[in-house]
Amino acid sequence: MIAIDLGHRFGHVGRIGPDGLPDVVTTGLDGTDGVLDPQRALPALLGSAPPGPDGRAVLGIPATGGGEDELRRAADGAGLVVDRVLPDPVAVALHYGAVAEGVDHAVLVCDQGATTLDLTLLAVSPDLTVHVVRTHSVRLGGDDWDAALAARLAGRLPDGADPRRAAEMLRRALGAADSVTEPVLDTAGAPHPVTLDRATFEEAVAPLRERALAAVAEQLADAEPAVDTVLLAGGLNAAPGRRAEIEALPLARDLTVRCYMPELAVVRGLLALHDFGVLRVVTGSPRSAARADFGHFRPDTAPPAAVTDPDTRTAPPAAVADPDPLTWPPEPDDPEPEPHPASTGAAPDAADAGHRNASPRGDGSPYGDGSARPDTSPAGNGSPAPHGEPGSAPGNTSEPGPSARQQPAAPPPESPPDTPPTTGPAATIPGPRQPPDLSQPSAPAAPPAAAPEPPPPPPHSAHPDGTGTPGEAPSLFAVPVGELQAVRRDDHLLVLWAWPEGALSARVRWRREDGSAGGGPKNGDVVCRRRVYEHDGGFDLAVGRGAVTLTVEALVPDLGGECEGASSLLVPAQPPVVEYEPTVRRRLKGRVATVTFTSETGCDLPGLRIVHSLGRFRPTSTAEGTVVHELPAQRLPAGTPLTVEVQLPATRGPSWLVCFPADANAGTDSGIEIRPTALHRLRVT
Repeated sequence: MIAIDLGHRFGHVGRIGPDGLPDVVTTGLDGTDGVLDPQRALPALLGSAPPGPDGRAVLGIPATGGGEDELRRAADGAGLVVDRVLPDPVAVALHYGAVAEGVDHAVLVCDQGATTLDLTLLAVSPDLTVHVVRTHSVRLGGDDWDAALAARLAGRLPDGADPRRAAEMLRRALGAADSVTEPVLDTAGAPHPVTLDRATFEEAVAPLRERALAAVAEQLADAEPAVDTVLLAGGLNAAPGRRAEIEALPLARDLTVRCYMPELAVVRGLLALHDFGVLRVVTGSPRSAARADFGHFRPDTAPPAAVTDPDTRTAPPAAVADPDPLTWPPEPDDPEPEPHPASTGAAPDAADAGHRNASPRGDGSPYGDGSARPDTSPAGNGSPAPHGEPGSAPGNTSEPGPSARQQPAAPPPESPPDTPPTTGPAATIPGPRQPPDLSQPSAPAAPPAAAPEPPPPPPHSAHPDGTGTPGEAPSLFAVPVGELQAVRRDDHLLVLWAWPEGALSARVRWRREDGSAGGGPKNGDVVCRRRVYEHDGGFDLAVGRGAVTLTVEALVPDLGGECEGASSLLVPAQPPVVEYEPTVRRRLKGRVATVTFTSETGCDLPGLRIVHSLGRFRPTSTAEGTVVHELPAQRLPAGTPLTVEVQLPATRGPSWLVCFPADANAGTDSGIEIRPTALHRLRVT
């Protein structure tokens, strides 16, 4: 398997070498933008780093999103089998080891490449779920650095030299050195030595550097949840001093800033993806997770608000033909009506007129008695077709929308009609002009003949996955899936399985074995589409905290020698979870720590030891710190906090306050999970 990071100016292809270490090949994309035109960039990139014999690949996608379909098509055209497409910020988090089981924190990924500075806030959950909360992009990349440096070098470059290309070459050659001299070619191709020192470079890019730091500070101030780690990625962040500049920001002085091979952070993170088989990526804040429809999570619903343009959600839909024009109430009669085009010799089609102009009761008004309420009698007596069957109406096989739009726009006749006017309520005052998509009342016509029955609705697919085309009902067979498993995430389950060949959707049914464990329905039946499953890294199901029986069956068009059936799995109930959070306050007698324990379900809390440890690293056992308090075993009621105050010793530097079971086997034997609300809150000073 290979990992591909396709950027605007450079591409990286990584694979695990024979020694077990990542091996990365970097290729410049001269004249091609890898993000905007992957169809051309990907073959050029694979020419210098061909894929393996299996052709499997993991692809990175920019933080701003978009272009995934085009990237997949380019990979298919290059002969690759795409295992997964992962956002670049998530890959950076994997590179730095910021995603691990039991880790709960928020990180800010600063990725500054050739064109933009992308600042992405990630919320990492203990169950290997990464929430991409938001991304803020600033047009502040390496191209802007090169333009500023080229302006400073104006007059020092030979005639005919490309200023941007020369500036980029000198900037990359400078690296961490104090000065560098590189040959720059003139129009005739003759080399001319040009020297660039550190002072000149820093002076040229100082305004851009200040803008970048201001953007980082703004994101740290507005981040929700609060950031505890900053991760650097991109070629510009490989410059010396970048980490120290961010650490010097007032809002980042207590944060951890990491910078290790930032130019290869994305591709190395993609290679590390094989260690996270159940990694799930969700767009939006953890607080906006899909929990409203308890037990009925639909994977192909509308995208979350965090990635949806609000204007497209609130804008009215585009004008379409009205399939049921008589359902609109009539407007007030025009006191000065104009002659209706239907009163001239050019009458519309008889069948069409019989459908749109004839009254069901023959009195000339749209609804017979002048009522604003439409006639809901069955189709076949001159009434419109039932609502919801667009394009079908009694006696008319054409769509009424275009005729309804064109008829009001017809010019009024310049001479009186040749035929004498008819008498009746609608003959003296013709109906008013109607807006588009509304029916046009006119003089009464002869009673319509019996209209034919409306055509039947198009047949639907036999299965709820929506496959098939109108007029054709494909036959799908239910077969078992392989390797069915479920990972519990509080009141949600991440369901995983191996798809049979040819299956594009699967039916997931579940039943709660403990009906008293929370509210919501006791069973459910939903459909998961394969593409959504592969994009999300599994199927998320809200089923509560009790025991659940899962049944999954894949839908295939051909059995292919397999037997129909389904796969089942019994998921045990979630053990009680006790969360604790320490806080420190200064008093006259010194610092006092308050540790609060809470549990959503009542449980018997085992004996605990509160350990205080010094240093930058969190302790992993009682032997790595000092036991400042022992909490005896006791009953912890549901929803009732238990508060303990601890006197902290006078120390300097960072310190931690962590709880461990008094008996090493107590937590395992009791089936109770004891965890902090957030790991970064354990650092009390």
